[in-house]
Order: sequence, then structure tokens, then C-alpha cells
Amino acid sequence: MAAAVSSVRVSRQTLAELERLRQVFHTRSADETILQLVRERRSRALHRMLGSGKGVVSRFADEDRLAAHD
Repeated sequence: MAAAVSSVRVSRQTLAELERLRQVFHTRSADETILQLVRERRSRALHRMLGSGKGVVSRFADEDRLAAHD
């Protein structure tokens, strides 16, 4: 499946920031840099949503199970 191509207008300041981030991320283009930023942001958001009890809630052990079948 081919990717759709479109143009986006950004300020010179935003373009300069994308170029700096491109060098930091070692990406080949502004498009790859934006994708990297989206992935990182999505990962952080999922971690906040799904990892809220990390370090607070302990893992379940077999002793924690209720005896449902007697």
C-alpha cells in the first residue's frame, strides 16, 4: 500500500526544530522525525494509562486466587 503524500505548512522556527530533532533521532527526513515523535508520545501515554500501578501493586500469586471449585 503506497503512502499518501501531502504538504504541510510550518513556520521556519518549527522547521529548524524538526531539523535539530532529526539529527538527535538520526532520522533521514522530517517525516521520519515526526513519526518518531508520535511513537514516543503514544508510548508515554499508554504507559501512563496502563502502568499506573507499577511499583505500587504487587503481582498476583497462586495464594491470591479464590477457591471457586470446591
